[in-house]
Amino acid sequence: MLNWITENKRAFLGAVMLHIVLFSALFMSWQSNKVEKIVAEQGEIIQVSSVDANSYQAEIDKIAEKKRAQKRKIAQQQARKKAQQEKKKQLEIQKKKDKKRQAEALKRKQAAELKAKKAAEANKRALAKKKAEAAKAKKIAEAKKLKAKKLAAQKAELKKKAELKRKAEQEKQRIKEAKQKKAQQEAQRKQRQAEQKRQAELKRQQERDEEAFKRRSKGVINRHVAMIVQKIERNWRQPLNAPSGLQCTIHITVLPNGRVLSAKVIKSSGNLLFDRSVEIAVSKAEPLPVPSERAIFEEFKEMNLRFEPGSN
Repeated sequence: MLNWITENKRAFLGAVMLHIVLFSALFMSWQSNKVEKIVAEQGEIIQVSSVDANSYQAEIDKIAEKKRAQKRKIAQQQARKKAQQEKKKQLEIQKKKDKKRQAEALKRKQAAELKAKKAAEANKRALAKKKAEAAKAKKIAEAKKLKAKKLAAQKAELKKKAELKRKAEQEKQRIKEAKQKKAQQEAQRKQRQAEQKRQAELKRQQERDEEAFKRRSKGVINRHVAMIVQKIERNWRQPLNAPSGLQCTIHITVLPNGRVLSAKVIKSSGNLLFDRSVEIAVSKAEPLPVPSERAIFEEFKEMNLRFEPGSN
């Protein structure tokens, strides 16, 4: 309460003065009413007292109006003060919010910076680790390369020795094979000479046998050919109106038992009836008297016979 009086001193003084004036006016109004009552009882009307009462009433109204104006002013001042306080409060709230936002922003910034710093440190550590691993890998690779180089040199040396040994063995083997080949060639030469001699002897013997066979088989062949032709003539019937002196060549395929597989005129006489009669005669003459010896029969397996009736 004291704080309010201190802050609103002028308003407080005005209110006190207003109450004093109102009290005075009320007191004067009471005095005026008392006088009017006394006069009324005496039957006397005093005009001046009535006028004073109106003036008092006007003064009271004026004072009341001033009091109301003062109240309005105070209310306005209080409203302004309240608005100012509200504004100040809102400003304080806004200030706190701003401060909070700034603090949060700062906190976020610091967190981001810390995160970035940690990320940078982690990246730095990762790079360092990667670099160390690369250096280690390089060192291992160089060691492996050196080891591989040594192994390659050792392998090359072993290969060289093995190659020299292989060539020496090849040369030894070549000489051995050359000797064997020479001996084999000599043996083959002697074998060829012996074979050639044997083949020559066999050839001479074969030629002798063939000559003997030809001499022997020629008679057999001629005899059997004559027999076959005679048998065909016996089974041949001369066609009517066929002139004498006709001849034709007929191809005959025969089996070892004398059976005729086919008989066909390959060189015509010029007379179809005569040619046909010869083919019929061959079929009727089976079995043909072919030789029983296999080698000689081969001459009769397929044969071409010249058929000329009455020529034998």
